[in-house]
Amino acid sequence: MDSNDVANLEKLLPLADKYGLAYIIALILLMIFLVLLRSIVKGNLVPRELLERAEEDRDRLQNILDKERSDFMAPTLEVLQRLKIDHSVGNKNSDDINEEDRGG
Repeated sequence: MDSNDVANLEKLLPLADKYGLAYIIALILLMIFLVLLRSIVKGNLVPRELLERAEEDRDRLQNILDKERSDFMAPTLEVLQRLKIDHSVGNKNSDDINEEDRGG
């Protein structure tokens, strides 16, 4: 025990003598319980099962959102692919025309 522990004990002993040891211990345990309850509510202290279940739910929901997003974007991607193909075909034809004009 260092001097801080001894000083704290010296402060608690008169209270224990005045109010009784059971009340002091109950007060200390109540404070510990409140600190644990506060950390559980804030999310600092979470049981491992709940954390794993929350991560599984998050992964499952993310997969659902990814599938919906890909289904929603599929028609747009098809249109863009067609435009890209048409554009590349259009560029080849315009290059041929430009080369013929230059040769004249």
